[in-house]
Formats: sequence, C-alpha cells, structure tokens
Amino acid sequence: MGKIRKTLISIGLWGLLQIIVGITFAIVSKIRGVDYLDIMAPALLISNLTFIIILWIIRFYKIKELGQSVPSIVLLMSLVLGFCALYAVDILSMPFNLPNNMAAVFDAMVKNKWGFLSIAIVGPIAEEVLMRRVILTEIAQATGKKWWGIFVSAFLFALIHGNPLQIFFALPAGILLGWLYCKTGRLIVPICVHIMNNSISFFSIKSGEQSDMQFTDTLTQVILYACIAVTVTLVIWFNIYYSRHETDTALPIDDKAVQVIQDEPVAESEQQQVTEQ
Repeated sequence: MGKIRKTLISIGLWGLLQIIVGITFAIVSKIRGVDYLDIMAPALLISNLTFIIILWIIRFYKIKELGQSVPSIVLLMSLVLGFCALYAVDILSMPFNLPNNMAAVFDAMVKNKWGFLSIAIVGPIAEEVLMRRVILTEIAQATGKKWWGIFVSAFLFALIHGNPLQIFFALPAGILLGWLYCKTGRLIVPICVHIMNNSISFFSIKSGEQSDMQFTDTLTQVILYACIAVTVTLVIWFNIYYSRHETDTALPIDDKAVQVIQDEPVAESEQQQVTEQ
C-alpha cells in the first residue's frame, strides 16, 4: 500500500471534501430556503478549488506543471484528436440509450453564474491533477508500466462520475487523456482537452438544443467514420512526431525507468556521491 500512498490520500481527500462541502451547502440551502441544486455549482467550485490547493500544499504536484510550455502544433493536434475521438464515442453510445441520472443537476448548474467556472475550468483541472498527475503517475511508478497507470486512472475517472451515461463516455476519455499525458509529458495538454470537452457540453446543455442525430442515419455514420479516421491518423502522427522529437519531451512515465515529474532535485551531496561513483 505504501507504493500508492499518494493515490489513496488523494482519493480519500477528494471524497472527504465532497462530503464536507456537500453537507455544508445542504445546511445553507435549508437555512436560506433554496433548492440545493441551485447552489451545487458554487459548492463544486469550492470543493475542487480546495482540493487543488491542498494537493499543492502537500506537494503532490507543482503549480508550474499547470502551465508548462508545449509546442503549439502538439496542443492543436491534441484538441483535434480529443474532439474527434470523444465525438466518435458519443455517437457510439447512441444505440445504448444510457440513462442520464444527472440531467437535473446539469440543468441547474449551467444556469448558475458560477456554473461555467465550476464545470468547464476548475473541475477539469482538479480531475486531471488527481487522475493523471497523481494516480496515473504513481500507479505507473509502482508497477513500472505506464499502461497500468493509464487504465487504472481511466477506470477511477469513469467511476467517480457515478452516472451511466458519463461512465460510458469517461472510460475511453480517461484512456485518451492519460495517453496524451504520457505521450507529451505535459499536464496542460489533457487539461486543455478536458476543458474543451466540458465547455462544449456546458454550452450544449445551456442552449437547450437537443441533437436529432440518429445512429442509423447516413450522415451520422459518415461523421463517425470521419472522426475515427482522424483519430487513427492523429495517433499515428503523435507517435511519429515524438519519435523524431524525443529530446523535446519530459515524459513523466517510462516503461523501462519510471520517472516522476514531482521528484525533488537531488541534493548536492547526493549528486557528488553519484559523480564519484
């Protein structure tokens, strides 16, 4: 268990904050005589902000990791890949008619003035720090295999959403975000893709427009195949790009020798010992 100490602490902290903030706002809503759904956006915002700050205080990640530079072409291709891959997953979920148990919650949150900041900005940052920066990295470090980190973090990412419709979508999304993190070595990449996805969802719900696309429609099938083709093409592009620019990346995970971004610089005395050896 010691090998995944940060993972366990982070998950426990995340759950504890959800409970504390949830109960606090439930009491406030009762006192003020308002519907709890109407104040869920600020509750979620405070919970996630507190979580991000605490993980930074206990040094589970560094603030500079949220703004590390990345080649503009990589960021652009990541956004295109994220859009096409996740849109394809969305289309593939159509025949299953999965229930959306959180529909009322989302409708209430998008109407709140703090809704966008909570759902589309702070939420993705908190989830990427937890899932990719802490869990993926530590599981990969413990097992020596980055794909274990990717799959475990993706599974937990889907699980915490607790909504059938989101679980179906979040699992492949988590795998994609984890792969992008390992491939680019930059946390800002999955954060930006996550923000893009949540922003699109936010404004789609806010507009109240329901898509009339059907899985059996010819146009839907064409869009699906196009998205899959773009996704496969960009996955190949990423592999080629990073095989040619290997020295430009600082991968947090490596199959042979796992390196963690958060590791502190080696003390001068230790560096001297290594040099002497």
